[in-house]
Amino acid sequence: NGEPCTAYMGKGAAGNYVKMVHNGIEYAIMQLISEAYDLLRKGANLNNDQLYEVFKRWNEGEMNSFLIEITRDIFQQKDNVTDGFLVDKILDKAGAKGTGKWTSEEAMEIGVSIPTIDIAVTSRILSAYKDERVKASQLYAKGEVKTPENTELFIKEVGDALYLSTLISYAQGLALLVKASEEYQFEIPLKDVVKIWRGGCIIRSVLLEKFYSAYSKNENLSNILLGQEISDIVKDKISSLRKTAAFAVSNGIPGLGIQSALGYFEAYTTESLPVNLLQAQRDYFGAHTYQRTDREGVFHTLWQNLNN
Repeated sequence: NGEPCTAYMGKGAAGNYVKMVHNGIEYAIMQLISEAYDLLRKGANLNNDQLYEVFKRWNEGEMNSFLIEITRDIFQQKDNVTDGFLVDKILDKAGAKGTGKWTSEEAMEIGVSIPTIDIAVTSRILSAYKDERVKASQLYAKGEVKTPENTELFIKEVGDALYLSTLISYAQGLALLVKASEEYQFEIPLKDVVKIWRGGCIIRSVLLEKFYSAYSKNENLSNILLGQEISDIVKDKISSLRKTAAFAVSNGIPGLGIQSALGYFEAYTTESLPVNLLQAQRDYFGAHTYQRTDREGVFHTLWQNLNN
């Protein structure tokens, strides 16, 4: 659109920090795309030519992004050593340079929930245990995947699930930037962050235009999910995310990233979590105290063992 892909990211090490979080989001989106691929090849029995067409169509619409674009191309790359497509010959053991791990470690350190980025990191670690996974797959053989009755509808739902889980991954990374900006006095301009991410980087996506619009209206959003126009997108696609996650679970297809994005959303949008019980447990065994819903203060109870 003719605008530069660079901007001042804030004080001190803000620029390096934003780049680190960019890479963490990158990990998450790559994991989510891989899971969508797995669902389409195992659930809808799509071959590489069909997968190319699906990703081509996705990239021509609201899911247009660098990572969708290169995934489309990967499905057409023939192997120059043997017959067939190269992607089918690549060993399923992922490498990593460490930036995803840094993002997860930093989020834990300052207290921000980014489960989809965390899962993307640990999924790469799990993939490295190839020999053990082969043995486990033989010990715990899975049944046939139940093919959906309406393939086109299934493809649409997987696409919507990928779109929304990607949005949620961005939301997690941006929430980390909000907290880090407060913690380290970075003064990171979130509107400028999503503005420059719209082009010239691995996680560039037309979805970020929606984020830029939301931050232009209110740059003080603590989480982009609280933006009105973003909430309209979420409400439109959440059913597909739930259905896709359920399909993966019921058919034994690993979908750690998709499920973590859904779990994050469900927890974030729940007024009353069961953590009251967890707090009671902590106070029971460790006198860690708790707060109450009906009065101010910090409390401790001498819990009774009713079996004694």
